Amino acid sequence: MICLLCFLVLGLNAHQTPDSPSSAASQIPGREKYVLAFAPRPGQTLVYSLQSRMNAEGQGFIGKSLSMNTQASGQIDLAVRQVSTDQVFTELSSPGIRVSVLALGRQDEFTLEAPPEDPVRVIFDKSGRIRDVQNVQALEDQNRMNFSIIEVLRNFLPTYPDIPPAIGDSWKDHKRMTVPFEGMNLAIEVEVTFTLDSVVPSPQGRLGFVSAAYSVNLSGSRSLDTAAGVFKGQGKGSGNLHLLLDAGYFTEYRLDYSVDGSMAIRQGEMDLAAWPFTLGVNTSLTLLESRES
Repeated sequence: MICLLCFLVLGLNAHQTPDSPSSAASQIPGREKYVLAFAPRPGQTLVYSLQSRMNAEGQGFIGKSLSMNTQASGQIDLAVRQVSTDQVFTELSSPGIRVSVLALGRQDEFTLEAPPEDPVRVIFDKSGRIRDVQNVQALEDQNRMNFSIIEVLRNFLPTYPDIPPAIGDSWKDHKRMTVPFEGMNLAIEVEVTFTLDSVVPSPQGRLGFVSAAYSVNLSGSRSLDTAAGVFKGQGKGSGNLHLLLDAGYFTEYRLDYSVDGSMAIRQGEMDLAAWPFTLGVNTSLTLLESRES
């Protein structure tokens, strides 16, 4: 679905390579390790609430306003149909994700729907990586944006380390995206550092609290007659992930970050003109209920 409209105006196309946990503390013998994995039970349906907001302010290479406000909200149902040794076969449906886009004084609103009788079929591995997505055409046909919704889904959800971490251990998730924007290929580098902060008992079993730190770099250029249009931006942010370790799924995933950059007309090493650009992103997935099919 539209699980992270974090670059809704830009789109997403990322490759994720989570690293193993690493910290000096992990070398201390006798520290308890915790298995983090996507491993819900067959027949279980996880119902999540989605809330996403993106605000962009700035001007393009010829001073044209690029201001945009995008919001998305709705419900996502993930039904677990089969679980093997290393894969989880699911069906993703939604009664509707409402999307609102306000740009250049114009507003566009539409709804993305995937009924239970015609769901998107998603295969995960135990690390939370999406290995295959099927039956997506009907959903993509509803999309009015300039990016693939499935690529957003494929690259939004958190992934877990291959080696069980102890409290205080961290692991990384690196994403590199190349997307069309303002007549250029914009390169987006996102580095996420997850840290297992604590594990506490709860009525549903052990609850793990994970914090996330985001570092974002954007760059791109295009030819403008005798000059070049150059885009650069950097940003940081934070987030959190709540995991039910014994149940094998997360109950909350939130991220919040901002990017400051500029679009400049450059000749040689000199900027002839430059316009500031800002991008702010806030997204959350919160578990509403877990039910047996």
